[in-house]
Amino acid sequence: MSRIRPVLGYTGAALTLAAALLTPFLLYGWFQNVIGGAGLRIHPMYSGGEVSRVLTRGGYSILVNRPVLRRTPLERFDSFVQLTWTPASGLPERVADEVDLDGDGNSDVLVQFAVPQDPALDLMVEVTPRGRRVRTLHAKGAPSLFALIARVKDTIVVRVPVEKP
Repeated sequence: MSRIRPVLGYTGAALTLAAALLTPFLLYGWFQNVIGGAGLRIHPMYSGGEVSRVLTRGGYSILVNRPVLRRTPLERFDSFVQLTWTPASGLPERVADEVDLDGDGNSDVLVQFAVPQDPALDLMVEVTPRGRRVRTLHAKGAPSLFALIARVKDTIVVRVPVEKP
C-alpha cells in the first residue's frame, strides 16, 4: 500500500503534464474556428483597407484600396488611401503614375518615386494632388502610419493622405 501511492501520484503528474502539453495542439482547429467565426478583422489603419480595384500597367500592377477615413475626432490617424505597386522587381527605375483613387475616370494624384536596386535603401515619394481631396506628400520612409512609402517583400506601398469627404 505504501508503494502504490507514489506510483499513482507520479502517474497522475505525468498524465497532467502530457495533457497540458498536448491540449493546445489538439484544440488548435477548434480555437481557429471559434475565433474565425467571431468575425474579427484587423483595423484598416494597419491593413490598409480592402482592395477596391487593380490598375494594370506594363509589367506591374497598382492595387488601389478603399479610403481609410477617420470616423471620430479622437482617432489618432488621418484619412488615407493605400496604393500598392506589385511586383517591385517589375518596376522601372523611376515610377511616375497618374492614379484614379475614386474610380470616376479622372486622375486624382500623381505619385512619383525612384526604385533603388538595393532593397535596404530608403525610398522617397512625391505625391502631387490633381484634385482638392488629396494632400501633398513629400516623404522619405515612414514618418507616420497614414503618410508613408515602404517596401514590403516584393511590393512598394504608398499611403496617400486624403481629406475626409
